[in-house]
Amino acid sequence: MAASAAVSSAIIAVWQTIALTRADILSAGTVAVGVSTPLALAIGIVAMAWPRVSRLSFTTRALAAAAVASALSLPALFAAIRDPAVRAMFLEAFETASSALGAEALDAESLWSALRTGVASSYGAVLFAFLFLSAWSGSSLGRAMDARTGGQGGELPTAVPGPRLAGYSVPRGLVWALLAAWAALLVNRFVSVPVFSAVALNAALALSICYGVQGLAVVRALAERVGLAPALRFIGPLAIILLLLSGIGGFVAVGLLALLGTLETWIPFRAVTEGDAP
Repeated sequence: MAASAAVSSAIIAVWQTIALTRADILSAGTVAVGVSTPLALAIGIVAMAWPRVSRLSFTTRALAAAAVASALSLPALFAAIRDPAVRAMFLEAFETASSALGAEALDAESLWSALRTGVASSYGAVLFAFLFLSAWSGSSLGRAMDARTGGQGGELPTAVPGPRLAGYSVPRGLVWALLAAWAALLVNRFVSVPVFSAVALNAALALSICYGVQGLAVVRALAERVGLAPALRFIGPLAIILLLLSGIGGFVAVGLLALLGTLETWIPFRAVTEGDAP
């Protein structure tokens, strides 16, 4: 796995450098933007599979890997943001997009400022989502291939696989981190500290993803109790995609899933046995 990650990282670095050279925007800043994040993600996914952390839960490993990836790539990213070449590249892209859409001239400076704020506020959470979903989908694919070959491909290392949805649960102690992150965002509305706000928002978003998945596991368990699990396997993924694309309604639905997953910390929805009252 480490070897494949190293080869992939090298290919990405070369490809990005060639692409930037052809676009005539090659500089230290643009290379940092194009290379630092993929390299950090590769290191993070390998770190999740490190045998020495195999005793940690899947969620804890994903959160730690995202923190490592953020720490490795953020300095290069912020240095790139201060690079005049990177700024000029994005301003030109904004102007081109505005012209193509036939819209009024965009305030490029305001968009650039919003971009920098957005990077600080959600970068770590986005990296976490990539690592979490990549490790989960990769291990699910591995299990499916192993089932098709009758196990002839060998067992997956115990440190690598993500849990099946039915058995997924967030470590109980992380609920306090979730509550603290959202409380910090509330405090920040009255006492604004940009760095404090960025850390709190990244933590809140990443942990909300975890509890959203746990909420989805609860929904699946409840569907099994009423005999709707087979239909949910086909309808569920489509419904999630439609919710994510539906704007505010989708965010509300995802928020309700995260709330349901959080409530399972105190209300063991999936522990109810068949025949018991809901």
